[in-house]
Amino acid sequence: MIIVVVGIVAALVATTSAFMVLKDEDPATAPVADSARQARTPIRVVVHADRRRKEAMTTAGTVREVLGELGIQVGTYDIVRPPLDQPPAAEIKVYRLLSKPVTRTLAIPPPVIKKKNKTMFVWDEKVLRKGRPGIRVVRVAYVPRKGKKVKAIIAQRIKRKPVAQIVAVGTKGAPTGGAAARLNWKGLADCESNGNPKAINAAGYYGLYQFSLTSWASVGGTGRPSDASPAEQTYRAQQLYNRVQGRWQGQWPHCGKYLFS
Repeated sequence: MIIVVVGIVAALVATTSAFMVLKDEDPATAPVADSARQARTPIRVVVHADRRRKEAMTTAGTVREVLGELGIQVGTYDIVRPPLDQPPAAEIKVYRLLSKPVTRTLAIPPPVIKKKNKTMFVWDEKVLRKGRPGIRVVRVAYVPRKGKKVKAIIAQRIKRKPVAQIVAVGTKGAPTGGAAARLNWKGLADCESNGNPKAINAAGYYGLYQFSLTSWASVGGTGRPSDASPAEQTYRAQQLYNRVQGRWQGQWPHCGKYLFS
């Protein structure tokens, strides 16, 4: 209501002023602002607002004046480019916001660069250089979209670029377990874990061949067996078989018989 009243008063003042100029003043003494506007060369302006495009030829001195001429209102949080008090550009954009923008700082995950290493086994990886996350600063606000109020990033900048992590990955083929490699390891895995290399037993056994952490470490494994590749698990299982000199009963008492099926 206040906006309407002010608009009416402004219109009345403008009309009265114009009348006084015509009645009492010589055209040569007209206000400087009006003379300056008349002296400007009209420019073509395209305004984008509310998913619409409006064109106009104008001699307005500011973006605010252009929007006023076209009847485009600007809300409290709306962003206008160029800014309202700047001279109009050939293209003006009005971004509608339903809330005050909030600044957030986000991490940018570092990319990973893998370098092949022929001296390492295919399941081996080694970090040659640790990565460092980047930093992204974003401004977030609610905007209207398809009749709904949704949160969106309205501006962003990179404060710090991420540093890539460099990892050496092995390409060397898996070694064989000697005579043990000729046994039916698939049969054993199907029995122990249903062939699932990620299988975990609550009793403390992991992977295709249900290693305990102790038996896994005894043949050079690191971490959890279920996190290793199937190729490494099979190689370590063959090593374990050779380590116990074929006495599989202590390692796989229920399923070991399938090694010979």
